[in-house]
Amino acid sequence: MSLPTRIYAAAVMGVVLTSMANAAPRLLLSKTSVGPLYVATGANGTAQTVEAFNAGDGALNLSIATSASWLGAALATPAPCTFQATGTCTPIQISLNTSALADGTYTEFVVVTAPGAVDSPQQIQVTITIANVPANVTLYAAPNGGTASANIYPHSTVVGVISTQSGGNWLTLQNPSGLPPYTFGSAYSVQAITQSGQAPGTYTGTIAIGGSTFAADNQNVTVTLNVTNSPIIQVANTGVKLTGFQGGPKATATVNFTNLGFGTLSISSAAGTSPNNFLSASVTNSTSILISADPSLLSPGFYSGTVTIASNAANNAQVSIPVELNVSAPGPAITQGGIVNIANFTSEAVAPGDIVAVFGDQFSPGDTVYTNSSLPLAITLNTTQVWVNGVAAPLYFVSRQQVNFQVPYEVIAGQPATVQVVTNGTSSTLRSIPIAASVPRILVWASSYVQGGYGVAVNPDSTLALPAGTTIGAFNSHPTKAGATLILYAVGLGQTNPAATTGAAAGSAPVESTTPVTVTFGNSTIPVTAQSAFSGLVPTLVGLYQINVQVPNGVPTGSSVPITLSLNGNVSNSVNIAISQ
Repeated sequence: MSLPTRIYAAAVMGVVLTSMANAAPRLLLSKTSVGPLYVATGANGTAQTVEAFNAGDGALNLSIATSASWLGAALATPAPCTFQATGTCTPIQISLNTSALADGTYTEFVVVTAPGAVDSPQQIQVTITIANVPANVTLYAAPNGGTASANIYPHSTVVGVISTQSGGNWLTLQNPSGLPPYTFGSAYSVQAITQSGQAPGTYTGTIAIGGSTFAADNQNVTVTLNVTNSPIIQVANTGVKLTGFQGGPKATATVNFTNLGFGTLSISSAAGTSPNNFLSASVTNSTSILISADPSLLSPGFYSGTVTIASNAANNAQVSIPVELNVSAPGPAITQGGIVNIANFTSEAVAPGDIVAVFGDQFSPGDTVYTNSSLPLAITLNTTQVWVNGVAAPLYFVSRQQVNFQVPYEVIAGQPATVQVVTNGTSSTLRSIPIAASVPRILVWASSYVQGGYGVAVNPDSTLALPAGTTIGAFNSHPTKAGATLILYAVGLGQTNPAATTGAAAGSAPVESTTPVTVTFGNSTIPVTAQSAFSGLVPTLVGLYQINVQVPNGVPTGSSVPITLSLNGNVSNSVNIAISQ
């Protein structure tokens, strides 16, 4: 199988390699994230405001909900927008009732809904850290150079006078990088490094904090260092957020642990605690667990729980994992920001003819995967369709949580398009995507094949322009060089001449080409450019473009040389290729 055919197959399998609907309101938020915000222990956070705006026709009928009791939200009287020059916005006033929260970082959501509107519902992510200078810090480290650290958050610049009661000079206080200036929320790091000959045991030290403008910061911090030959567990996830739908299957996540100490880490059990008994956990192996959340008997909304483990780690008691489950109503649902190009999986503008993935849930019954083998591409796979501006789009691939489709060439550049997934006659809400005449995006090899953000580029001998010795499937690699004709594969170059037909395989007599593409080799300080000898659709395939360019003299060399494309003033993503002298 040729490389372009394999690339196209990857797009089909979802592996990753016109105007708005009439009379529809469209929900637009001035921002979809708040924070990180830093709040002193025992205090409420400063109120925040996000504005909701109708970017479409008709009227918005807004409602709001929050995912945690400490997070409040209320709709205020409509007023002139402040995040843009014109229009009337509805302020969403967010209150942070955080005085009862323990120290730590919390992320929750304000859900904004406008029934019947495009891009509804939307979530505003709110992240806070309850920050202070604690009276006590407990650390665990291995002997002979083992390290451990914890952050403290004073309100202003401080000094710390260090003393240790035993064990030598193992304790330090590291200033935040970038001082001055200092803002509340910048972390000082309490660090311990075990000394040579410091035997396993418990050691104490003190950091006398002084100089803060906030009196409560100026106190003695007692640091307890546990030097141990036992395993020291570190969790890769500070929290797990899962999604499911009412009556649907369990949502799962694997959490991995690492051992920062000696010996062999062994997790013996895991358990979930939740008010609605939706949460469970089991041990996968000695260093990982599987968390399961069952939404089948839950109503739509947010649910919280905690997973604890039992292990042979010295710091086992310090480890717990907060879990949040977001349960949606039955029916297909497109994730906010879930419409992305298949080159670098970024939510951004797309072009006519682009290959696009839409992520969400309930796009297909069960876990069956459907691929489109017909040409022209069919507009229905099993019972699933994607509608773009009310027109059924050609489909490459359908699964329960992902659909890959082609943006019709008929969409109008400069106007947002609406996307809707219909499964077995049930429609999702509408989501919008910006449309531009061209949005060139070079395909990127998945990190499971090769790490480093390498683009899909082919040498004249059909090898890949990757560091020597790299293999992907049956394809070998070696760096390209000046004078060689390089073939790049991309999406998003837009309409061609002669014009391509939505869903149809590209022709070869004549080829369907675009205007020449500029290829830039190297970073902004030493760029070298060249014009493509050919840029257009790959014959017999749908939506995949190739750019043929001769590598110019004077290009920078190395195992990771950045390159970009430019078409009609639109610059692509930056990817790496290998270039030798």
